[in-house]
Amino acid sequence: MFFRKPNMSGLCGAQRCAICPYMMTADYFTDPSGRKYSLRNNVDCKSSNVLYAINCRRCRKYVYVGETGGTLYQRHLLNLSRIRTQHSDPVAEHFYTDGHSMDDFQIMGLEKLNGSDEYRKTIEQLWKAKLRTYRPYGINVQE
Repeated sequence: MFFRKPNMSGLCGAQRCAICPYMMTADYFTDPSGRKYSLRNNVDCKSSNVLYAINCRRCRKYVYVGETGGTLYQRHLLNLSRIRTQHSDPVAEHFYTDGHSMDDFQIMGLEKLNGSDEYRKTIEQLWKAKLRTYRPYGINVQE
């Protein structure tokens, strides 16, 4: 009998990867109401054209949903640099204020998408609403 491995958000497997220590490994995630969502595909830090959620260990919730046409690796090297240098953007500020630190920063790959930037941004808006990451519950800003 053949068993298919579940799709995962996980590690790329490269030694000394700067992003893997922050990646959450899971085959599902939950929204604030407790509804469970299975991942549709495998996502790691080398994946591109993805939607991701940033989880805060201290707050114990997803605080931000974003998208990138590049790799998660590239996107989150930038986030980590902005946290270290105390840059004034919502993600960085969350993780260097109010007793937070980079140790609280976690990344969950939500979905790898095919299609245009516009399509990716549309799906991003849906996940922001489902995971309630708009202010005041999270740090996404309503556009």
